[in-house]
Order: sequence, then structure tokens, then C-alpha cells
Amino acid sequence: MPLNPPTFSPPQAANAPIRRLAALLFAALILLAAPLVHAQKWSQLKPDEQRVLAPLAKDWDQLSDARKKKWREVAAKQPSMTPEQQQNLNSRMQGWSQMSPEERKKARENYQSLQQLPPEKRAAVPQKWDEYRNLPPEQREALQKKAATAPAKPANVPPTAPTAPATPSTKTAP
Repeated sequence: MPLNPPTFSPPQAANAPIRRLAALLFAALILLAAPLVHAQKWSQLKPDEQRVLAPLAKDWDQLSDARKKKWREVAAKQPSMTPEQQQNLNSRMQGWSQMSPEERKKARENYQSLQQLPPEKRAAVPQKWDEYRNLPPEQREALQKKAATAPAKPANVPPTAPTAPATPSTKTAP
């Protein structure tokens, strides 16, 4: 009768729990290190990023990691923009940097509301704003006062641009 050698489990099977643990630790390290990549201080940004993001310099260290990441993505796209787009970006960043935290929050909420509008209504918004901007200052002030005294809309109704009068003849005499 021949002797059977003892059976051993393959070395890979014994190492499987160790490999799983190592993979888990590696994944945890990546997840922990990921925010550090974007949580840079202003002084740690590349010179090109600092140049593009200069309007945000004073607020940079107070921005959340997610906001820093978004702005860095914007800065990365800037070189491929036309000069007009670059100027528009810079102008918008300057305007954004001058807004209070409450104004920024309101702007984000309005943006989210506009994104939820049907495409045909969303497409009409720029035209309505152009009409509003082209109104005489007195009419704009009257609309602003009317909007300030109007009852607040429910939270689920998206805000819309002010509606311009149909004709200039609706202007009231002093």
C-alpha cells in the first residue's frame, strides 16, 4: 500500500486574509489622502493657478475642499479658453469674490432652481434678463421694490427673472 503525502493548502489560500487586509488598508490610505490633494493652501497652488484664481486669493483658505477642487478645475480649463472667455471668467470670479456668503448661497440656490426648469423655460431666462437690463433705471427700481414687497414664493417654486413690461408705454408719469 503506497503512502499518500500529507495534503497542504496552497500558500495563496493562507495569504488570502492578509492580502485582503492589505488591500483594505491601501484603499483606506487612498481615501484619506485624496482630500489632502485638493485641500491645498493658497501658497501651495501652482503659479498658473494662482494667476487665474487671483480674485479668490483672500478667501481661498476658507473654501471647502470641494469648492477648491472645482475652482482648480476651472483654472485648468482657462488656458484653452478664448481671450473673451478668459476675460468673462475673470470678471465673474471678481464678482463672486465680492459677494457675501449669504449672496453666494442665494446664487447657488438660484442656479440649482434654474437647472430644474424645463429646457424651453431655461432658454428664455437670458432673454428676460437682457430685457430687464435694458429697462430705464426707474422701471428697474420699481420692479425691485415690487419684488421686495411681494410675498415669498414656496421653496419648491424656482425663481424666475423679472418680467419686463410688454411695451414702453406702460411707464407711469411722474
